[in-house]
Amino acid sequence: MEVKYPNEWLFIIEPETLENTTQLVSGIVQVHSKSRDVINNASRNYKGNAAIRFMGEWTTPERNPRLTSYSPVNRK
Repeated sequence: MEVKYPNEWLFIIEPETLENTTQLVSGIVQVHSKSRDVINNASRNYKGNAAIRFMGEWTTPERNPRLTSYSPVNRK
């Protein structure tokens, strides 16, 4: 994913991580974009297991959680 989508935001469905970590092992890229807003819009109505991840470097070392869990508000 890092090679195919450099410096882009990804909305990943069915993400799998290493146990007790946020290290992404696999998943399906549903949407990719340079804009986080595009990813947020794509994730609004999704009702399954998903994650949002940035495939680039953060501008500050303190902001390094590159994998963001996604929990839909209207999950049923």
